[in-house]
Amino acid sequence: MVLYYADRDRDFGTRVRLFPQAPFLAGFTEPEVVWLSPPAGSIASGPADDRMYVVDAINKDEPYAFPYLPPYRGLARAPVEPDASGHFAHLPPDSRDFLAVHMYGSVRRVLDIFESYLGRRIEWPFQRDYPRLEIIPLIEWDNAQSGYGYIEFGRFSSAEGKFHAFGLNFDVIAHEMGHTILFSLLGFPTSGQMPLAFRAFHEACADVTALIGLLHFDSVLDRLLRSCRGNIYTINELNRLAEISETKQIRLASNNARIWEVGDEPHELSRPLTGACFDVIVYLYASELRERGLIPSDLWSLAFETNKIGAAADDVSSAFARLYENRHFAFKAALMEARDIFGRSLVAAWQTLPSDQVTFEAFGAALLSACSGISGEQHLDEIREIFRWRGIEIPSPSPSFR
Repeated sequence: MVLYYADRDRDFGTRVRLFPQAPFLAGFTEPEVVWLSPPAGSIASGPADDRMYVVDAINKDEPYAFPYLPPYRGLARAPVEPDASGHFAHLPPDSRDFLAVHMYGSVRRVLDIFESYLGRRIEWPFQRDYPRLEIIPLIEWDNAQSGYGYIEFGRFSSAEGKFHAFGLNFDVIAHEMGHTILFSLLGFPTSGQMPLAFRAFHEACADVTALIGLLHFDSVLDRLLRSCRGNIYTINELNRLAEISETKQIRLASNNARIWEVGDEPHELSRPLTGACFDVIVYLYASELRERGLIPSDLWSLAFETNKIGAAADDVSSAFARLYENRHFAFKAALMEARDIFGRSLVAAWQTLPSDQVTFEAFGAALLSACSGISGEQHLDEIREIFRWRGIEIPSPSPSFR
């Protein structure tokens, strides 16, 4: 009987512990146990598998830049070993070994999620030269990056002068993985140049990858729903990206940015598209609540609007709070369904975009088409209006097309 359960445990995958948000933030000081797809015992020391490997470099003070590319050939710390059962959840969170596992586990987790949405293996965009992704958890650098065959992270200093590793922030890791996955599915522009629209689109999609990844943590789902009493269109754990303090974040997913209000720096220009994607998730969530009889139609019609302020917003939140009481798990199931509808639509849209003709409008049209194939046409007009409010015009299809 013991052996039977040991075999079942192996088939469930490999356990690691990950911080859903930066560990210095209140409420996230303890990592959450998650399961990775490789069976227990199949992940080698490092950690390493057939898709990726960790090399914990010693005194690497320069990030990779062409022509300096993997593999890393300098001094490195000893690979991290699994426990006797083949899992990696036994390490203390304040150890250097935990950082290596956290980087590996976060990268693998994001890959697992998006391969699940896609229904097949995602091949690396650099597979011609590198069969595996190289992961370097900490270098002497105040930034993080993914590139051709690698992902490497530095650290930043807080206002109190304390250093924090970017590799313990799942948001940042998922964002960088978003770039890699997008290059895998969309490809590179054939011209070799990456115009502004392409770069801004990449930044928005990388942010959305982080949002989707966060929504796969039970602790995040529970915390955000309870903190906002069911109304996720508030400032909460979901829509704050790459947090570096209790009050400061690099970008906000929930924003009121419109195309004509932002500058032409790629991260700034990406904000309207990131906001539109967040609004679509909120809209799908509210629609799921309505279809399940958890909120009335009049509240549904207000829930996904982007400009509710003052008393109107307070009224919406109060109504949600009353309906949410004693229905946490029903609301949670609706949010998970909305997450998965959007996630499947997202990867379907990415695959249909020509890399040389990427625009926000083209992406919006591809997302609409994907949504109609996954959940029917009942959401199309509202999603089109969400994009239009941001200044992203998606033409209505002709009657013959419909």
